[in-house]
Amino acid sequence: MTVLLEEMTRDQIKALAPNAVAVLPTASIEQHGPHLPVVTDTLLCGTVARRAAEKASEQAKVVVTPVLTFGNSHHHRPFAGVLSLASDTYMAAVRDVLEGLALSGFRKLVVLNGHGGNTDSNAVVGLDFVNRLGHPVSIATAAYWDIARPAIVEQNILPGGRIPGHAGRFETALVMAIRPDLVSQEGLKQTKDQSQAKGGLFAALTGGTVQVHGAWAASAGYTDDPAAATAEEGRAMLEIIVQRVADFLVAFDQSN
Repeated sequence: MTVLLEEMTRDQIKALAPNAVAVLPTASIEQHGPHLPVVTDTLLCGTVARRAAEKASEQAKVVVTPVLTFGNSHHHRPFAGVLSLASDTYMAAVRDVLEGLALSGFRKLVVLNGHGGNTDSNAVVGLDFVNRLGHPVSIATAAYWDIARPAIVEQNILPGGRIPGHAGRFETALVMAIRPDLVSQEGLKQTKDQSQAKGGLFAALTGGTVQVHGAWAASAGYTDDPAAATAEEGRAMLEIIVQRVADFLVAFDQSN
């Protein structure tokens, strides 16, 4: 059975929807340093969603929508190649797509995120969709790396603080595993280890989130050490991510 909504007819969707989990992958088109393509988040989230749904389909009916390609990426605008939606526009887009799924008969919805700038917005949309707007559905929102982080750390592949980073070792390794042809070797040679960079793009404050004006413009546009990534570790992490996200989808299906 196909897991891709776009490959189904309206009648197939109508018949399947009431007993299936619908997954909306959310991502971005934005800069990923001098070495990765702007489609990185879309590529990774779409791949994870599709492969996890295929694996989960052994125990649950799961359907994946096309990736919502454009995300909330204004913080990347100091660089070229950033096609971003404003926060309210992005949230309206997610809400409208979810409404289409609900009207199609789906009662179990998962928003699987692949771009950090979307995380908080997705959570608010999920909260409002059920409680303020009153749609009769169950909805879960999560980033694929948050689901898989404990298992990746347990396997001693990467420390938790490097997951996901931005265009760093984590994402670079995953792209190497999925589409090595999209990794610019010339660009990779230009990268420098940012692990000890002062301030950094993700300022640490226990229990809180910090936004610093000008931090992205003053940065290299990526975190930690992309050049340390390997396709081997990318394949190892991808296997873990797909399994953990599949487990997440099955657990959500069985609990609702």
